[in-house]
Amino acid sequence: MVGNQDGWAGGESALAEVDVVNSYTATVYFQQAASLLKRGLFAESEAYLHEVLRFWPDHAGTLNNLGTAVWQQKRVQEAELLYRRALALEPNGFGILNNLGNALWEQGRHAEAIPLYHQALEIQPDAWETQMNLGVALSDHGDFEEALAWIRAALRSQPNSPEAIDNLGMTLARQGNLEEALVCYEQALRLRPDFPEAHRNRAFAWLARGDFERGWPEYEWRLKCRNHRELTFNCPQWAGQDLAGRSILLHTEQGLGDSLQFIRFAAMVKQHGGRVVVSCPPPLVRLLAMCPYVDGVLSEHPPVPDWDFHAPLMSLPAIFGTTWATLPAETPYLFVDDAAIGRWRPVVSRALDEETVGPAGRTRDPGRIFTIGIAWQGNPRNRVDRWRSFPLTEFAHLAELPGVRLVSLQKGEGTEQLAALAGRFPVAVLDDPARGAEDRRDFLDTAAVIRQLDLVITPESAVAHLAGGLGVRVWVALAAVSDWRWLLDREDSPWYPTMTLFRQTTPGDWEGVFRRMARILGQELTA
Repeated sequence: MVGNQDGWAGGESALAEVDVVNSYTATVYFQQAASLLKRGLFAESEAYLHEVLRFWPDHAGTLNNLGTAVWQQKRVQEAELLYRRALALEPNGFGILNNLGNALWEQGRHAEAIPLYHQALEIQPDAWETQMNLGVALSDHGDFEEALAWIRAALRSQPNSPEAIDNLGMTLARQGNLEEALVCYEQALRLRPDFPEAHRNRAFAWLARGDFERGWPEYEWRLKCRNHRELTFNCPQWAGQDLAGRSILLHTEQGLGDSLQFIRFAAMVKQHGGRVVVSCPPPLVRLLAMCPYVDGVLSEHPPVPDWDFHAPLMSLPAIFGTTWATLPAETPYLFVDDAAIGRWRPVVSRALDEETVGPAGRTRDPGRIFTIGIAWQGNPRNRVDRWRSFPLTEFAHLAELPGVRLVSLQKGEGTEQLAALAGRFPVAVLDDPARGAEDRRDFLDTAAVIRQLDLVITPESAVAHLAGGLGVRVWVALAAVSDWRWLLDREDSPWYPTMTLFRQTTPGDWEGVFRRMARILGQELTA
């Protein structure tokens, strides 16, 4: 996304309307802040803008510029509030509309950003940055053809814009046109060789094709992308050297599923000796503490002591020079203890006992039970969630199979769909009285449940990686164009030997995916 230059200087013309007789200092501060902002000195600009607001607390240009200074320092929610204050004062401010759209887009709220970009373009129809921003938001929303039209409109005005060319490639890749996308990334990198987002996107394309030799080193550019979470350490990043007598901190950096997929490489780190400690989100702490190749696990929130080395978990494939032949695919590499399984066994049994009546009042045959753990909703804040998640109702065809019992593995977002089923088909819900009404299951709890089931069916969410890492049977429903890690046109996964992939043959057709699952499972159960 690009913030408009108008957003930086949008209030300067309005200065004439302000009584500046006694505000000479504020005028100088405003101009100095605008200069610092244009030079990329965002923290310095912020300090000056706060001083300006002491004189002019309701000056739209100052609020807008302060929002941009804050946004550039990755305080996006604070930036949104400042832009909204500015917009209330200047409802037709072109730069404010564009910049508020950027702040919303960065929070994954592209449906809210799109009308703001449209409104901005009504004021300045030829603003190529806003045309491109609108195209990116539409692409994130899944409106690919309209997105391409706006991005190409931006390119007609700025044919040598690396950002627009990269965004064109990104949208083409989302349509499954990887070769065309790669051409765009190459073109963008010729224009700007140090363009991190274009390098990262090219890495995605290479990895999706299984070109690990080029893909993993290229993927290291993600660490320089704007939206990547920055962590600082007072020790060097590990490069693969011997660790005997020394310590290394492996830290997660992206989603829970990424952490579960790449923790397998910690076993290879352990082979270099030393003490291996993992820093991860709280829901993963107890599960990863079960890994025999990890010496310690801590939450990512407490202060971190000194280490000899650190390494981002997703940099380990590049550090090890991982190829197709050396990909560590042995499972299980995630483990759950007998105590956790024993604690959840009566919970699972009770849930299945309570779910005894199927559609139309048909009683389930307790002698022929095939249990399927199901999930249907990923993290809605993930930009691709609108494509990867599907409605709970899609499991209807599987629920109709004789002996099949569905057990919900869903937590948080998406669980409201259980009540909306209105008895259409039964789903066993895990109610743990020991934990009260609040669902506080972490991934060790979910792993203990999964180990008691016959099959797991899930979108490409963290549950897929959990089941695959546990070495249990798992079916993953994939969109027509899915994430790079599932490669292209495969029904199996080199990452998880017990996994089967079911891809849409037509974009958006989840019905076909689940009919295919039901047919295959039905044949298996009657064989």
